[in-house]
Amino acid sequence: MFIAKAVAATMLAGAFGGLTSPLPGDAAAYEKQTRLEAERVACMKERGLDYVASPEPRHTWQPGERERLAGDVEAMRAYRAKYGFGVWSSNVYPKDAVVNPVQHENPNDKTLMSLSADRLKKWRAADESCFSQAVKQVLGKTVTSQEDYHDRLEAAVRKSLSVLDQDKRLVQLGKQFAACLGVSRSEPTALDGLSHGKIVLQASDVAKKAWKGELPEAPKGKTVIFRPDLKPAQARPYLEKEIKTALKDLQCGKDFYPAYAPKAMEITSKVYQEFGRESAAQAIPSRIYRKLV
Repeated sequence: MFIAKAVAATMLAGAFGGLTSPLPGDAAAYEKQTRLEAERVACMKERGLDYVASPEPRHTWQPGERERLAGDVEAMRAYRAKYGFGVWSSNVYPKDAVVNPVQHENPNDKTLMSLSADRLKKWRAADESCFSQAVKQVLGKTVTSQEDYHDRLEAAVRKSLSVLDQDKRLVQLGKQFAACLGVSRSEPTALDGLSHGKIVLQASDVAKKAWKGELPEAPKGKTVIFRPDLKPAQARPYLEKEIKTALKDLQCGKDFYPAYAPKAMEITSKVYQEFGRESAAQAIPSRIYRKLV
């Protein structure tokens, strides 16, 4: 079986000193998320509905992860030599927390599964309304739904990152990086995750070809990314090719990443924190996947 994910609906630096300590602002952002969840509980209670606060758990850093996010080439090389970009490795190493971290379970799921279709529709409508109200109260932002919140978050990230395409040094390094990769786009933000994204699309295509029955319809204006659920032995040949691609990408970008990644992380982190979310733990995957959807 294969798992289809509408990533758009679920996706959900100057210098960081090597990211060796918690990022400035993350604690305050997490506190906002906790307050937001408390507001949702109160709002749903006023409507006679149950809701259990479910803030995202604090991120647990894996060895070398902070350094990779800061553009440390050796840390990136060590990761890519085993995991590539982290796409097919999740199939090859199903018990490895580096590529298969423990998933946060929403405590409201059991309640939702017990509701009739009519009651579920009422619950979801109330939850969207309460979420929007909580975002307004805690973050001072106007959103119409949880999907709208994520869309606005990523639009703000893209807008903020665009300044890097005007950075003269990054523009020059981007041209060298693109020439080495043999691609036409050389804007720094276009090169960010370019090779990674191609592997994600390849995996999605493999999943779609093995899909049984009619493919799920994507929401209007979105693309559904499919995740293959291959056994380790089946996925390993794909991972071996992915590793070669990832290492070539790193070799071509060995000057680009140390200059680009810290600045991109600083910018992205500030936007995520403004939206009440921890930053570095989510920013990189989000940037990659949102480009695809």
